[in-house]
Amino acid sequence: MVSLRRRKLLGLCSGQLIKRRKRHRRKHVQNQEPCLMRGVYFKNMKWQAAIKVDKKQIHLGTVGSQEEAARLYDRAAFMCGREPNFELSEEEKQELRNFKWDEFLAYTRHSITNKKSKRRLGIRPQKSSEPAIENGQ
Repeated sequence: MVSLRRRKLLGLCSGQLIKRRKRHRRKHVQNQEPCLMRGVYFKNMKWQAAIKVDKKQIHLGTVGSQEEAARLYDRAAFMCGREPNFELSEEEKQELRNFKWDEFLAYTRHSITNKKSKRRLGIRPQKSSEPAIENGQ
């Protein structure tokens, strides 16, 4: 037996039925290989890279492929002194040594945003792994 208070909450006293919301079900992507690389996960139909620093997860960027996300993580892992998924070239290591952590994050996020905006405009991206920042911006 349902109490009067409970019936009022459910809308049974007034004769109206309350619609129950459907639970949002996460869409499972068919034929999607699971991510086996550190710091990489698949969310909202995109590959994302993140790293934990001082018990805080820092989002590194959202990219189109699992390998690109792994490369983003590898660069951040090098900056933190952790083991990467792929070995970085000496040129990349030397370039990363010039950055402080905050500068590195700003540079990484800027380059991803720059790539996306160029893609929207129909401009072909550069052949290098990271677009160059012009005029030190």
